[in-house]
Amino acid sequence: MNTARRIALSAYLVSATLILAPFADAWTSLYPWHPGDSRWRFGAIGVMSNASVLPLLGVLIALAIAMWAEQRAMRRVINVIAFVAGGLGVLLLGLFALDALQTQSAVRPEMRLSFVVASVTAGAKLLLMSATLIAIGFAARRRRGEGSDANVKRPGSEPMIWSSEPRAPARN
Repeated sequence: MNTARRIALSAYLVSATLILAPFADAWTSLYPWHPGDSRWRFGAIGVMSNASVLPLLGVLIALAIAMWAEQRAMRRVINVIAFVAGGLGVLLLGLFALDALQTQSAVRPEMRLSFVVASVTAGAKLLLMSATLIAIGFAARRRRGEGSDANVKRPGSEPMIWSSEPRAPARN
């Protein structure tokens, strides 16, 4: 555990870089922003879905370090962030689907297949990202009795029906 605590800060900084850098790159590539335009939103959510792979790795690294270093507060933070981001991903998926329906009429007929492939790919990435974040959120949750001595096995604490101790034969 001492080793885990020594590298925790470095690992969290690497995680933060993996989480923030791809999104910062994606946001700057989308400038100038036009959130009122459904075509811009469709493209923006597609670009952001492409940028979501490395941040998932960053969140997973942060969770692994928090669990290894037994840092409950950081696990709670990761739990909340993962559930909020997973829910946001589901919300973005719904908005993306609506924007795709609105944008579809402006697509030239020869580009229709590319549009459908891009839409399905981005939607699948958003769905997978959301499912992964929700799974990470559940993994970060503290289970009842975890971290206490509730899981310590005490002699004689096993039920008699399946005790691993040999029993003396019954006397008649």
